[in-house]
Amino acid sequence: MESEEPPENEQKDTRPEARPFNPLVNYVYYLMVVAVALAVQWLFGYPAVIALMMYFVIVLVRETRHIIRTYDYSFARKAAVINLIYSLTFFIILSVNGIAIAQGYGAVIWPDFADLTSWSPLFIMGGIFGVANIKRMYGP
Repeated sequence: MESEEPPENEQKDTRPEARPFNPLVNYVYYLMVVAVALAVQWLFGYPAVIALMMYFVIVLVRETRHIIRTYDYSFARKAAVINLIYSLTFFIILSVNGIAIAQGYGAVIWPDFADLTSWSPLFIMGGIFGVANIKRMYGP
């Protein structure tokens, strides 16, 4: 009689119980930061918006590193990395196009999308919103 033994190296990735949370708090935070970014853009121009968004990107990098190091659920780790890449992409677009526009040139990256640079803070904060949801749902 043969006994079936599970492979020794097989790692089981089970989904942890998602904690209930209220995402409306994140929406309010998200809305406030985007409104502040647009006000800063109107008052001081793109260099100030780049500095403001750089703070949030640094926070996002730190939170993503924390999730990768401490969370066992692979979906949470992968989603955090995707949110980081998503936000970094739009931060690069904001930085390059914002500096070019501030110096009197046109947008360098995708100039056909007229308002892409001014909408970039919204997309950057989308990545931060996603990581905040991951932390609240699957955090230890």
